[in-house]
Amino acid sequence: MRRLVRLADQTAGWLLLAICVLNLAAVFMRYVMLNSISWSEEAIRYMAVWMTFLGVASASWLDEHMDMNLLDTILSETFQRFHRAFLHLLAVIFGVIVLWQGSIYVKLNGMQTAPTTGLAMAWIYSAIPVGGLLVVLVSLVKIYDCFVPPPKDDHGAPVL
Repeated sequence: MRRLVRLADQTAGWLLLAICVLNLAAVFMRYVMLNSISWSEEAIRYMAVWMTFLGVASASWLDEHMDMNLLDTILSETFQRFHRAFLHLLAVIFGVIVLWQGSIYVKLNGMQTAPTTGLAMAWIYSAIPVGGLLVVLVSLVKIYDCFVPPPKDDHGAPVL
């Protein structure tokens, strides 16, 4: 699971770099060369969608999502484990819904093509079920980790 999350995280990072480079090139072409890259905005938008759905796995794995930890500080460690497991179970349910609905969306609309790039929209829309699947997998591992702690690095963070 660590390797899968690392791959998703690195891919999201490369997509962010590509977005920045393409955006700079588009601005340069438009305002300096007075000629635009016609497909740049569409490509940036689609890369941002994929970056978001891949990045959710890494954020979940590293527990970087915003949360309310009021109950974590005032109750027993046993309760804390079950509380975290319950929160991850809610994430599993959410991920299953995103996976299920995203798959339906890909089937219904995937045959369309992007107006500028001509790319099949199934490639873009598939980010939704992929992100949902990653959330489910990460959350299931996190539920397991609530009762069997994962290895941690020198700073106490889960090893990626």
